[in-house]
Amino acid sequence: MEGSVSFEYSQKLTQIQKSLYGFILSLVPNRSEAEDILQETNLILCEKANEYDPEGHFQGWAFKIARFQVMRHITKSKRSKLQFCTELLEDVASEEFDSRKIQAAQRALSICYSLLPKSMQIIAKLRFKDDMSLKIISKSVKRPMGAISSTLYRIRQKLVNCVREKMVTVESEMDFNEN
Repeated sequence: MEGSVSFEYSQKLTQIQKSLYGFILSLVPNRSEAEDILQETNLILCEKANEYDPEGHFQGWAFKIARFQVMRHITKSKRSKLQFCTELLEDVASEEFDSRKIQAAQRALSICYSLLPKSMQIIAKLRFKDDMSLKIISKSVKRPMGAISSTLYRIRQKLVNCVREKMVTVESEMDFNEN
């Protein structure tokens, strides 16, 4: 494999793209940023193709590289977007990646989002989905920036706690639906 990517390596990389993207998206909730990190990860995986041990677990190796790219991105990021605490991020990233677990987390997050008060849902949507700055959100909802900032903090806390709580139920439902 010296100097180039083999067909077999390329196939393995292609097969895990969806899972790799899901893994990155679970750590960086902004789709655009996750896509950028996926591209950076793919470049590094191609550059390091000759370092991969064909006897090793390809997906685990690739996800480890993706995890480092996510950490690098978060370190570089100076914006105050939704970023999970480093401890939670490390917990999620260090676990063996399981796309079912990511699906469960996404379902749990959706449930938890719907449980937020309507005013919090609006602010969360403006910040995390529409990617608006605190200043624009503040003007849009006619509340001071400090109030928006503390509301976003409370939203993060509520979502993290709720997702942790709902994961067991959602995973059980997924297991039940498979059988």
